[in-house]
Amino acid sequence: MKSGSRKSLPDCKVFGIRHHGPGSARRLWTALEQYQPDCVVVEFPADAETELRQATRLVLEPPVALVLYSQADLQQAYYYPFARFSPEWQAIQWAAQNEAEIIAMDLPISHQMARRQQPQLQIKTQPTTSPSLYRDPLGEAARIAGYEDREQWWDITFEQEQDDFALFAAINELIRELRTGHQDSPEILLREAYMRKVLRKALKSDAARIAVVCGAWHSPALEEVARYKASADQKLLKGLPKAKVKAAWIPWSYPRLAKESGYGAGVQSPAWYELRFDYPGEAAIHWMVAAAQLLRKEGLDASPAHAQEAVRLARTLALLRGQRIPNLADLRAAAESTLCEGAKERLALIQARLELGDKVGKVPENASVVPLQKDLTQLLKTSRLNKYWGAIGERWVKSTKANPRGGIDLREPTDLLKSQLLHQLQILDLPWGERGETSANALGAFREFWLLDWQPEFSLSILEAAMWGNTVAEAADKKLRQQAADASIGTLAQAIMLGLRSQLPAAVQQLTERLRDRSALTRDVQELLAGLPTIIRIIQYGDARKTDVTALALLIEELTPRLAAALPANATQIDEEAAQLLRNDLLATHRGLCQLDLPLLDTHWWPALRKLADLPGIAPLLQGLAVRLLLDREKLTVEDCGRRLDYALSAGNPPLEVANWLAGFLNGSGLLLVHHPALFQLVNDWVERLDMEELEGILPLLRRTFARFSPGERQQLLTLVRRKMQPVATSSTDAATDAVTDAFVPSLAEEILAGVREWG
Repeated sequence: MKSGSRKSLPDCKVFGIRHHGPGSARRLWTALEQYQPDCVVVEFPADAETELRQATRLVLEPPVALVLYSQADLQQAYYYPFARFSPEWQAIQWAAQNEAEIIAMDLPISHQMARRQQPQLQIKTQPTTSPSLYRDPLGEAARIAGYEDREQWWDITFEQEQDDFALFAAINELIRELRTGHQDSPEILLREAYMRKVLRKALKSDAARIAVVCGAWHSPALEEVARYKASADQKLLKGLPKAKVKAAWIPWSYPRLAKESGYGAGVQSPAWYELRFDYPGEAAIHWMVAAAQLLRKEGLDASPAHAQEAVRLARTLALLRGQRIPNLADLRAAAESTLCEGAKERLALIQARLELGDKVGKVPENASVVPLQKDLTQLLKTSRLNKYWGAIGERWVKSTKANPRGGIDLREPTDLLKSQLLHQLQILDLPWGERGETSANALGAFREFWLLDWQPEFSLSILEAAMWGNTVAEAADKKLRQQAADASIGTLAQAIMLGLRSQLPAAVQQLTERLRDRSALTRDVQELLAGLPTIIRIIQYGDARKTDVTALALLIEELTPRLAAALPANATQIDEEAAQLLRNDLLATHRGLCQLDLPLLDTHWWPALRKLADLPGIAPLLQGLAVRLLLDREKLTVEDCGRRLDYALSAGNPPLEVANWLAGFLNGSGLLLVHHPALFQLVNDWVERLDMEELEGILPLLRRTFARFSPGERQQLLTLVRRKMQPVATSSTDAATDAVTDAFVPSLAEEILAGVREWG
């Protein structure tokens, strides 16, 4: 260049596109091929330009998304998703293949996020443009033209145009007309001012040809950049607040793209859009063939002839509406009447797979990701779970044809690591794995069954979990401690259980200390009863994971005497609902203590149950339960129970209290009545004394009690009634049995038990 001469401005063309529009993406690629720019400027946050350029080098498999999030608050984030049919993605790929410089020109997210955090910073203008118009102006134009399928409108309106430059010029002219008389929102004005600032800088570069790729709504504001004063734009942008943000690539999915497009373009049928992108002139044929293949895979009748007929019908429906190509509504109607034979369920399956789709993208390890993601990726490899991550659909870990549920062995180091990782992810609200039931206790069994169900949302959850730490173990440790900060005894016990399974010893130690402090301060018997069973399970089965449970064993020895001393008072003068809650926790604690078989049972627990059985004022449900528990452990004889039952069923006691006492005493098992006729006789005598009004009042409770018996037990009781009480007496004499039989009133008992059978 000669001294004093001025460099001529590079050639610049603005390509207004429809976000996530397959037709727009296809024509953009062709236009770029013809134009051959050496600089591509894309509507993308300027502070993510590094990641944008990174996308030209990485092996990203769309759909993927770039997330920009606040370092101070991970809940504040912006997502920029890309599908293969997104015009911006095609622009990025073209630039990569042709070694063109790529520039991000949109207002930095650091400014957008800071403004959102400070709503008082607003430009004093009143927008008159509807959000749907500037987010998807071409889609709105399609709607105005009477098209529900925006891509059908694009094909009919623009695909006949042979000159791509003329096509984009027409789009820019259309948007210019749409913007006439409209006042945009402050956010749009700011963004466009920044876009022009970046574009002016690019125009001063050494580039010969610049291609500007932006949402169609912005095209007039950039195409006519010379009409806007740089000083005015700079004044608008001056003093913008700024937040600290980070960026990371994450996998996306078609369901997520349909739910949140990121641009507000409303991609309702991403799988269909992919077909439109790949097969612009034959998308309907490929869609119908895929529908037939899908139905055949599901074992349903669908032949090639059906698919052919469906395509003809779809095209005929389009012609009847005066349109040369069928839209999705035409395809659905044709598929329903031919391939689906009118079955709505089949059509719903086709729509889910061929309109929405379940495609999930992939992000390589060398992409910009949070440290937690890197650690998780390594752990997935080490534990050999990486082949399951990102796989759509439910899968059992280590499943085989011979053993569909698979199963991992905790004695194997790799399998133990699998279990620890899956439990840690649960703490971090990443419920990728759900444990299947095992025959042994879940904590103590050496074998675990895990059903995995990966969701695209997990990629977002990882970002949220990153606030707790840079590794999975660190994040799980911190979050577990925080969640249990002010928790109840039961919640703390569950947290300790989860910490043990997750191999988080530091958290377990702190939670155990917190549990001891909480237990020492509480006077709530219900809270102690709710937490004790979990603590007992940890003590019983800690050896499966080689866990030191000494501190918890000492805690049980401290809590049980306190619980035993306070239990009778807490069971006195309480209503039926409170008694039901207390009964459930009492049963769980009792079973756990009996399994431990500690010396304190004789010194504290059995005496407490004796008081429950004998003291006046105890809730009848709990009193009857205490008698049953003592009988089961041979702390009372059948004769002792008979006397207490006789007293409980005496004529002076209200029928409802008696029914509750029986509910506790029988406790889900009718074998007592089957094998002990004397007890059956006492119950029968009580029923015989009731008048019909009293019987009707307590019958629902009796039905509920008897319905808890097993079907076999209920059948045996019915048989006894029909045979006039001839039981298999294992501990009574024949004379006693005969006496019971003679005194039995079959008609009344039959009425009760028939109702029980019907209800149960």
